[in-house]
Amino acid sequence: MARAPCFEESLAELRDRLPSLFEPTPQEIRAALGAFASGNRFAVLARDFFARLTYRSLDYYMSRELANHTGQGKRFDTDAPRVGFQHALAQHTFEASRIVEAFSGGWFGKTVWRRQSLNQEAIDRFTQYAFKKMRSELGRRRDAV
Repeated sequence: MARAPCFEESLAELRDRLPSLFEPTPQEIRAALGAFASGNRFAVLARDFFARLTYRSLDYYMSRELANHTGQGKRFDTDAPRVGFQHALAQHTFEASRIVEAFSGGWFGKTVWRRQSLNQEAIDRFTQYAFKKMRSELGRRRDAV
């Protein structure tokens, strides 16, 4: 299965913890991933991932339409305001992802404490709930405008 670019970007900090001259061993990768094995670190990672994924999903569809709204006499006269809009969208998704960070740390700690591990079923439930929370937060912010 191909890895999502959002996940790789969220784990960019991991690269700094790995040796750069040779391919890292599985043990070195496991040790570097261990840095995310606390509730707080997992919460930051989860927020970053869901913010990036939400931004990329929205930007994929919006970028197709934004070209129709860029040019003289249109919503965006030049590319500069359009790029500004995309930066604002990235900021918006990051701010909305705070809701994911708020519950992720507790979820991680409770799940690992109860089960002494993470299984695919627990991760799937977490992901579904995180998406539900993100949709709800984005909807709440839309209605507040």
